[in-house]
Amino acid sequence: MVRRRPCSSAGVRRRCHAVGHAPLNGQSRTRPLSVRCACGGAAVRGRRVPATRNDQRCALEFFVRIRPLAAFTVIALAGGTAVCVQPAVAAPDTLYVNNATRANCSDAGSGTQDQPYCTLQTAAAAVQPGQTVEVTGGTYKGEVDITRSGTPDAPITFTAAKRGAAFVHGDPHAFTVSGAHDIVIRGFSMSSNAEDVVVTDSSRITIDQNRVPSIDIQGTGSRTPGIRITGQSSDVTVSRNQMYGSAAEEVLVAPDVTGTVITTNWLSGYGGSAVLATDAPGTVVTSNSISGDCTPQIALAGASTGSTLENNILADGIGDDKLCASAPAAHAKISISSDSAPQTISDYNLIQPPGSGAAPYDWAGVSYADPESLLAATGQGGHDLVAQPDLASDSSPARDSADADAPGELPTDLYGYTSVDDPLVADTGAGTVTFRDRGVGEFQDPYNISSVTVTPDQGPYPLPVTVTAVELNPWSTPVESYTFDFGDGSAPVVTTTPSAQHTYTARPANGYYTVSVIATTATRTLVPRIGHVWVNEPAPLVPALKLTTPPSAIGWLTVTADTSASTDAWAITNRKIDFGDGSAPVDEGTTTTDTHTYAKPGTYTVRLTETDWAGNTASTTTSMTVPTIRFSTALSLTTKASSYAYGATATVTAHLGPTYSNRTVSIYAQPYGGTKTLVKTGTVDSHGNLVASYKVTRNTVFTTAFSGDLEYAPATASRTAYGYARVAESQSGYYTSTYYGSTRYRVYHHTAKAQFNAAVTPNKAGQCLIFRLQKYYSGAWHTQSTSSCHTLSSTSTGYLKRTLTSGAINGKYRMAAEYVHSTKDNTDLNTWSSWQYFTVRK
Repeated sequence: MVRRRPCSSAGVRRRCHAVGHAPLNGQSRTRPLSVRCACGGAAVRGRRVPATRNDQRCALEFFVRIRPLAAFTVIALAGGTAVCVQPAVAAPDTLYVNNATRANCSDAGSGTQDQPYCTLQTAAAAVQPGQTVEVTGGTYKGEVDITRSGTPDAPITFTAAKRGAAFVHGDPHAFTVSGAHDIVIRGFSMSSNAEDVVVTDSSRITIDQNRVPSIDIQGTGSRTPGIRITGQSSDVTVSRNQMYGSAAEEVLVAPDVTGTVITTNWLSGYGGSAVLATDAPGTVVTSNSISGDCTPQIALAGASTGSTLENNILADGIGDDKLCASAPAAHAKISISSDSAPQTISDYNLIQPPGSGAAPYDWAGVSYADPESLLAATGQGGHDLVAQPDLASDSSPARDSADADAPGELPTDLYGYTSVDDPLVADTGAGTVTFRDRGVGEFQDPYNISSVTVTPDQGPYPLPVTVTAVELNPWSTPVESYTFDFGDGSAPVVTTTPSAQHTYTARPANGYYTVSVIATTATRTLVPRIGHVWVNEPAPLVPALKLTTPPSAIGWLTVTADTSASTDAWAITNRKIDFGDGSAPVDEGTTTTDTHTYAKPGTYTVRLTETDWAGNTASTTTSMTVPTIRFSTALSLTTKASSYAYGATATVTAHLGPTYSNRTVSIYAQPYGGTKTLVKTGTVDSHGNLVASYKVTRNTVFTTAFSGDLEYAPATASRTAYGYARVAESQSGYYTSTYYGSTRYRVYHHTAKAQFNAAVTPNKAGQCLIFRLQKYYSGAWHTQSTSSCHTLSSTSTGYLKRTLTSGAINGKYRMAAEYVHSTKDNTDLNTWSSWQYFTVRK
């Protein structure tokens, strides 16, 4: 009898025993004759089986349930008895997060691939050591708080399924790690309202291959870094991230943090140091590429002793150092405080010369202008270089010059490449390999196929062609093979030379075949480069020539020749056009359109001769009649004013439209009743204008004329300027003058007769003249009387006599005359004279 073992809980690690065996299908293996369940009432196929049921029924149902499961283990026991053990269900290696519409996600599930979680936070609350949380691309809102921990051998990993495709927007942070250890956050794009990642009181944390901006909270002036490491954190690695922003530090290491490694990151910021560590001993900053302005790009503050700065590239940002503070320490690329200097190592860094005369180093409060002076004073910077990085050039000082064994150095660069020895550069590095590059990127073999040529690239089938890979190979890299796929279903051809021959025997459905070439070197297989070849039905060369006259500023004597409608099974390699006017034929090459200007109208025979790639030649002719019509052009005339005082000078401007170039216009004036006279003739200026002046004495009609030329028809324009007659008035019969203020008044005796005389220019004999009398009182002038018409004499004069009375004594008066023309005078406008002032005395 086998002793039963009690179950810890129903249905968990069920143990059953089998008694006796029988042959199984005649084989030596046996099957159990009876099974007794050790756990009465345990679940079988989802149902509970009472302990009082027959053991055989228990055995049958349990056998049916477990039969398909390969996970069960049969252990042989003495006496022919076996115990079958059902192990605990293993936790999955991966939890999935996918909030896409069709992902069937649920935060109430278990994060399987078929039903993933909807949010990262749900996964963060469920993940176990050794598991990976894989996040499908998309946008995920909400802060991810990580408090669970992994182990050194089984870390917890949060990763984007595709690097950069999963976008986490947190409020206030994208990720926080608090009191945890052995965590990896990899491959995310992030944004937040504060720091994107905050690590607090945590250890062995890796933040890898993310896109992490720092931010400036608009409207508040508050600046936050991209990643903040704080509290009693240790052994945090920030690696291969792309970090950028215009606010504060990209990575901020707070006091009491130890052993931080910041390696192989692309850091770009303009509001603070890219890396700032304060009271953080053992900080490692290795192989980063940093750009920024005005502030130290790597700063160790407080007592960050025993730190290491190696293999970094420190370059200027997009700003202007001239706008920065003048203090050298504010411009230094590397700033090490006095308390951070002990046991701190700085070497193999490449520093772009800082602007504004600043020094590249501020070490323990002292500025150093170059690595040599730093080395002499501190023993540091012996392999530092102050030079332009010039990363695209083989002469870049970053090439093959890093310390491969620097603390924090990774086996691959930001893009996943390993070190490659540039044969055009001397190896000046140190460590396990002497050809590692400084900064985030390891320059790779530049070998490439820049293009694929097919000769000929067009023709009738059967068409023999030569396909050539045009190579870029400054390192003289040996190519093991070239694979040519001609795109017509034939077997690819593998050669050791960069060209291959092939004959096409049919025309493709879309008219051309796509040819691809793949080169394989000892280290890699390149992506295919493609070319095209047009394979046509056999057909003769048929030239086509179309001539048109474009209605444009080029001119009506200009024609356009278009040969694009020519057809040929081969590529047409040359076109020659004889325009039929005695000028030399024009060799157009492969150009399909051209223009030609004829010297005079007429009918011309134009000949097109074409030659194709196979040497076939054909010609065609067409007639072109150059018309004698001329295009119209806009012409306008303006005056500076619409009316002028008698004898005033009018400014008259003629404007020729957009066809004015080097063309001449004339301006004429014809006073009313007078003769039309030429005022000015000349070439319009660069704005199309011709300006003239004319003295106006009466209504005048101005006209302008463009006489036309071979291209444009004549044009005219006119404008009327109106002139006022001039009225001169005087007084007689006064005995003296006096002034009120600055106005002169004539003085009359109250017994005298005042006479007001007026003369009108030009002569208006027989026309009408009226006088208006006004008196000043109550602070204003008031009209006292307006005379009837006084007919102007043959000398164009008139007058008014007025008897004065004692009632007018000491009064202030004024008189004015107005010329009023009748229908008999259309030469000038009505005109008032100036006021004549007078007063009356006893």
